[in-house]
Parts: sequence; structure tokens; C-alpha cells
Amino acid sequence: MELFQLRYFLTVARYENFSKAAEELHVSQPSVSKAVKLLETELGSALFERKGKRIELNNAGRALQERLKGIIGALDNLPNEMRVASGAKESTIVFNVLATSSLLPDILSKFKKEQPLINFHLIQKNAVTKFDLCITATLPDILPSNGTLVLGEDIKLAVPLASPLSMCESVDLRDLKQERFLMLNKNYRLRAIMSHFFDLCGYSPNIAFESDNPHTLRDLVEAGLGVSLWPELSWGKIQRHKAKLIHIRNPVCRRNIFVTWPENKEMSPEVKTFLRFLKSYFKDLQYEQSRA
Repeated sequence: MELFQLRYFLTVARYENFSKAAEELHVSQPSVSKAVKLLETELGSALFERKGKRIELNNAGRALQERLKGIIGALDNLPNEMRVASGAKESTIVFNVLATSSLLPDILSKFKKEQPLINFHLIQKNAVTKFDLCITATLPDILPSNGTLVLGEDIKLAVPLASPLSMCESVDLRDLKQERFLMLNKNYRLRAIMSHFFDLCGYSPNIAFESDNPHTLRDLVEAGLGVSLWPELSWGKIQRHKAKLIHIRNPVCRRNIFVTWPENKEMSPEVKTFLRFLKSYFKDLQYEQSRA
């Protein structure tokens, strides 16, 4: 068996979908299907249950998936270990984080496992121009020229289960003038996006509490102290026995997450590596949330 067959299998196993695996691997779907079929033949065992157009890992597939995770991870880390052994120098990426800061610990910990020699200098400043990469949020109709879209997400309404709104499947933001809103502080990019939605409705929200921490807002919603606008993917789930996320049907409440970089500045190999990682990270996040 070939190493690429094992990598193809792991990608298909993660998505349980040949098309999505082929898209990530940048190869054709028939190539992925053929590689997995050859692997099954060599192992003498089917790895997936095929149910029409859908596939699912079977017991043998799950066992192989678990066995390979550590092996492939160790192989992938060999270049880093060799660089360390040969005395390679560390490098630092200046990363300006203006959005999805709640995901930052997960992003950096996963990346550092792959690239232990790359460090970060983190900043959170709107006006700064000296950085390597910046993660920022925009309204859907705003497209930065020097950036790449990594995530588009709905913004929903988080309400405590004790609220009558929890019985609704969707709400019109124009009908919520009397609600007590829990909001981010004014210096956050997302606060400006949220304010735009209220401007479309013709009123300023009744703000009961402001915070610079999404986790604090979630705790306050779950405690029944108000409602909040909630980016569905990047802020994560809330406890269903305490609160609920509701679709906002009017106006359309969405935002885009972009990774941008300074114009007329050449990216270092390390920055390019981190940019590729971010694209993959947010693609996986969107897929995992769709299956939850």
C-alpha cells in the first residue's frame, strides 16, 4: 500500500464524502475512489458502508482511522523534528486578530503541533498596518481586495429558554425593540456589523450589558438576563437546556470572515503555511458544524 492511499482514506473518513475529500486534496473524485478501493483490496476488507450516494465508516474503517491518526501525524511532523535537530531557527508571524478571537486558542494550538518553530506576535488593533496576516469580519457585500474569504456565517438570536421568544422558529429583528440586548463593546468589529442590522430596522437596541468576551455574553443569555446576536459558527453552540439559537428572517444577518494581508508585501514561506492552515481550519469548522 502507498502512503497517499492512507492519506486519501483519512480525508474521506473525516468527511465521509468522496467529493469533499477530493476538493480538499485537489485531485479528481475518481482518483480518490480508486485509491480507497485499492486500499480495501490490499487490506482484504471494506472500509465503508455504501448507502446509495452516502458512505459511512464501518467497524474496520473506524479501526484503521484510529490506527493511522498517530502514524500519519508522526510522519507529518518528521520535517519539523529534522529542522529542530539540524538547528533550524524559529520565526515569528505578526497576526492581527479582529474577529473570531474565541477560536484563537484552538487555532494556535493545532497549528503549533504542526509547525513548532513558527511563533506568533498577536495584536488586536484596527488601525495598525504592520502585520503579516489579519483576520477580520465584514458585511457580505464588502470584499477586501487583498484577502481571502475563509468563512461565511449566519448571525442568529440567542435567547434564554425562559423567554417567550424561545418558542419561535424565526424572528424579525424589527419586532425586538423592547428586548434587553447583550452586546460586545463598541471597539469590536462585530459590534459595528450588529449595529448595521439595527440601523436597517430603524432603532437602537436596548443594551442591558456590554462585554468584550463572547463567553460572558453566552453565560448571561443562559442565565436569562437578555438576548444577544450570535455568530453561529465562530462563537459555537450554547447549552440547549438553557438557551436557544433562533433564525433572524429579517433583515438578513450574516457576516464574512476574511484573512487579509498588507498590499505590496511579499509573504514569507511561514506566512503562506499559516494561511493554508487557516483556510483548512475554517473549512473543517464549517463542515463539522453542519454535521452537529
